[in-house]
Amino acid sequence: MIIMLASIKLYLEQQGITGDIRLGSMPDQPDNCIALFEYAGSPPDLHWLGEYPGLQVRVRDTSYPAGRARIEEVIRVLHGLHEQTLGGVRYLLFKARGSPEVLKRDASDRIEFFVNFEIMKERE
Repeated sequence: MIIMLASIKLYLEQQGITGDIRLGSMPDQPDNCIALFEYAGSPPDLHWLGEYPGLQVRVRDTSYPAGRARIEEVIRVLHGLHEQTLGGVRYLLFKARGSPEVLKRDASDRIEFFVNFEIMKERE
């Protein structure tokens, strides 16, 4: 699945999402960053070679307004994305599962937001 995360990272960068984007981890530094995580989605389809992985996007920032704006920007780019081939894999749909939420404020008083996505894609 790291291929999926790497493909999504590249797509976000191509759409103008700048800064430090991490795959599968959110290290203590830098203060302001985006992290992409995969998680179990729905079971694979039985009638076609499709699957439904989950994607969680986290944004950490020293500023609440800036962090909120960045996660909204990610949602704007991904929510509704359909019929795209990324990294050689056909993605049929990205759908946000809700609005962004505050995950926490850490010991350094940085704010962390997250949003989850349902993805429909062809099996690799």
